[in-house]
Amino acid sequence: MMKVFICPKCGWMRTVSRRKEVECFKCDNREMVLTKLSFLDYSEMNEQQRADYVESWQFLHTKNT
Repeated sequence: MMKVFICPKCGWMRTVSRRKEVECFKCDNREMVLTKLSFLDYSEMNEQQRADYVESWQFLHTKNT
């Protein structure tokens, strides 16, 4: 089963299978977060929809200090 992960630091998304711990190759963050997005939904998104998803995910999951 393919899973979609997102980097909480830079917003880069990555799909993997079998891995539970995923690192970001864009900013070298060691802990990406599993999204609730299915691989099928992710694969049907265009680049703009993916960018919008990242933006909304970061808005909801970023702690404002």
